[in-house]
Amino acid sequence: SDTVVTARSMDWAFDIKTNLWIFPRGMERDGAAGPQSVKWVSQYGSVVATGYDVGTADGMNEKGLVASALYLTESDYGAPSGGDKTLSIAAWAQYALDNYATVAEAVKALAQNPFVIMAPTLPDNQASTLHLALSDPSGDSAVFEYIGGKLVIHHGREYQVMTNSPSFDQQLALNAYWQAIGGLVFLPG
Repeated sequence: SDTVVTARSMDWAFDIKTNLWIFPRGMERDGAAGPQSVKWVSQYGSVVATGYDVGTADGMNEKGLVASALYLTESDYGAPSGGDKTLSIAAWAQYALDNYATVAEAVKALAQNPFVIMAPTLPDNQASTLHLALSDPSGDSAVFEYIGGKLVIHHGREYQVMTNSPSFDQQLALNAYWQAIGGLVFLPG
């Protein structure tokens, strides 16, 4: 079958007061990160699940691109310098849904570092440190993380599962370990 399914669990310790929103294409947007905020007009409509009604936690656009933002303690977005454009972490997933039809298109554009992410503290006093997973109807997927102030992208059909921390390279190493051990020796954790 050619069906591609993207699933996500929400195991955050606090209620993030999720609501569903539908956004049409053609909306004027602002990165909500101060006077240097990136501005755009949405090319694609989307349906999203919000966090605290201020940011997109998960969503899908009309082309089938899916975005999911999960917690990543290790995130370090760096700091803007000079004329760098800025984007609130609350708008990161929405920016992808608004602007890209496919994962490959998003990877190509975001690799150019069009903005610096600003990540304020969440309403529950937790750090808003996230990484972003994108998938599309072709089965392509990518994970975007900011580690040490630099964007790291894992792109390819083999990257189909992402969890909260640790960083994705460590998730891959842990997965390789458990594949070698096998599930019948003992349980992880």
